[in-house]
Amino acid sequence: MTSSKEQHFKFVVSSAEEAVKAIRERLGETARVISVRQVEGGGISRFLSAPKLEVVAAVGGEVAAPAETKEPESIAPAAAPGFESILGAQTENAGRGDPLARLLLRGGITEAMLARLRGRRDWETLSRRPLSEALTEVAVWLRGEYQRGPKRPLGQCAAFIGTPGSGKTTALCKRLAMEVFFKKRQAVVLKLDMDKANPCDGLAVFCDVLGVPLVRSASGIPELGPDGALFIDLPGISAGSRGDIAEVANLLETVPECSRVLVVNAAYEAELIRQAFRMGGALRASHLVFTHLDELFHWGKLWEFILDPTLTPLFFSTGQNIAGDCNEAVFDAVLQHSFRRVGKENATQPSAL
Repeated sequence: MTSSKEQHFKFVVSSAEEAVKAIRERLGETARVISVRQVEGGGISRFLSAPKLEVVAAVGGEVAAPAETKEPESIAPAAAPGFESILGAQTENAGRGDPLARLLLRGGITEAMLARLRGRRDWETLSRRPLSEALTEVAVWLRGEYQRGPKRPLGQCAAFIGTPGSGKTTALCKRLAMEVFFKKRQAVVLKLDMDKANPCDGLAVFCDVLGVPLVRSASGIPELGPDGALFIDLPGISAGSRGDIAEVANLLETVPECSRVLVVNAAYEAELIRQAFRMGGALRASHLVFTHLDELFHWGKLWEFILDPTLTPLFFSTGQNIAGDCNEAVFDAVLQHSFRRVGKENATQPSAL
């Protein structure tokens, strides 16, 4: 079966190398990768095996339909690689003679995000336009994608999840201050240790200043009214530790109505952020906070992550001071720092992409 129209094919594979081989063998050298995402297993299996990769590739012209993609039974943790290993050669070649692609890459946009942009139907036309116009059009498309993402309200209970050094407790304190000072809500903080020590000196002082009870067990939580808020502070856990992830997952199952906030250090390399996202997926995280924005050089890499369809961005945290800056205008912040030539007003017009 052949067709002159662009066709999309989905591959579920265990590694980047397998994806490259499958796409080239079945679709040829002209195939374009348009999306890459992690696929988590269901039930307990999501804790026992690393996620697979779902790759969607596009071809134009007459292309023979590929054979059914075989899904491997399991993959080792080290086989969940960065998207760059899949797209690197393709993007490097595509960037030659493509000023818009080169500019976006220099601005920090990841190769996975660039591949997604290049999958849009008018990319070739867009890439030949003046750079200022092209950047505005890209920004408009990004805004549309962001607005289509989930906008879940934070529940009455919110657990903050993150790796050591992510700024998880600081992010909790900033959200707590917003709820108490600006929304005038009654709040309680539950500090849990699990099998790891979870020091609470700084958090205890902050709660004392706000007049917020800090408890160390669920039995100590006072009665909350309909407008009350419960914040749960967990120890930092390793994104690569299945034991830690399983322990936190079991604990969170006792509070099924609790929102789960993934806190990520924005200064980390993109692959470390992806690893944190995989951990968040295993823990069914619903919201996202990026911290350490004051240490971030290339803001463009954040587009890939704030457009994740499974997470609602809450705010950006700048600085480690618990009373420091907290920016809820996530899209505008990334736009300002990664597309300095594009104003907010120019990124609100309908996109031709």
